[in-house]
Amino acid sequence: MSISHLVANDPEIHVSNIVQEVQVLYQTDCIYKRACWDTTFNILSKYLQAVQDINPGTVYEFLHHRTSSPPNYIFKFVFWCFSPCIDGFPYCWPVISVDGTHLRGPYKGVLLIASTWDANNHLFQLAFAIVDKESSESLELVP
Repeated sequence: MSISHLVANDPEIHVSNIVQEVQVLYQTDCIYKRACWDTTFNILSKYLQAVQDINPGTVYEFLHHRTSSPPNYIFKFVFWCFSPCIDGFPYCWPVISVDGTHLRGPYKGVLLIASTWDANNHLFQLAFAIVDKESSESLELVP
């Protein structure tokens, strides 16, 4: 059985309703975080594709690992750089700073922002990434 008809009939359906339906249909516990993950991952992917369509030259990349039960994935990172950031970089100081902040809420991770200064000494954001944890491994994975 599938619950896709619920979302097809009502795209604004609350996650709590999906959780209840899964619990009834499959007689199993379904936590909010798991029910919401696929939707969130798909929304982010569609959002970045739309940004790339509107701003040609924008780049993004996902890294995730397939789990033993397809089509489930374990998120590692997402990287994006807007086209205006790429175009403006040649006019900035040749010094790049990377800083991170820990995300709060159900999805843990770290938001990394690469910044520099433009010719007017204003902060200029270059690129963004969300990684599973702040480590030298995650910094090496970002293109």
